Amino acid sequence: MSIKYSILALLAKGPCSASQLQNQFRQVTDEFWPLNIGQVTQTISRLERDALIEPAEQIIGANGHPTDTYRLTDQGRALLATWWTEPVIRPKAERDELVIKVALAAHFDEVDLIALLDRQRRAAIADLRALTITSRDLPDTRTAERLQVERRIHDLESEVRWLDRVEALSRPGTHPATKEA
Repeated sequence: MSIKYSILALLAKGPCSASQLQNQFRQVTDEFWPLNIGQVTQTISRLERDALIEPAEQIIGANGHPTDTYRLTDQGRALLATWWTEPVIRPKAERDELVIKVALAAHFDEVDLIALLDRQRRAAIADLRALTITSRDLPDTRTAERLQVERRIHDLESEVRWLDRVEALSRPGTHPATKEA
């Protein structure tokens, strides 16, 4: 989750203090993802250091003390505009524990790979059922919780299909019959 871009997006609506940003983030995400004030203030410091935001004015905070508000700089606005237009690409070199586990298991005779795949499939299907039940109670709108549940459902469906495909592949070191043209 990119706190950096979340804060830039919230500041695009106007100047805010750290606590206002924290509260707005909670509202936008329906309090689905917690964001502590330390994360907000650290991110603000880095954004200010990188000239993406700047102090706007001082206001009296909810605690009665003066507090700074921040606004986007032109550079921050440009970076945010770029972020909105670029797709989010998952890293290709991401080490996936399940892939590593299956790859290792394929090389150990004492590990029953089919049983391992079956256990993983059952766990994924159980999660899928639970999320499907959860999704029935969610409003049919683009809330953060609905989006996260839908994303997880699709990821689990994909995982089950991948497990089926892995099961159909031959063991390393074996040479399956080649297909004739």
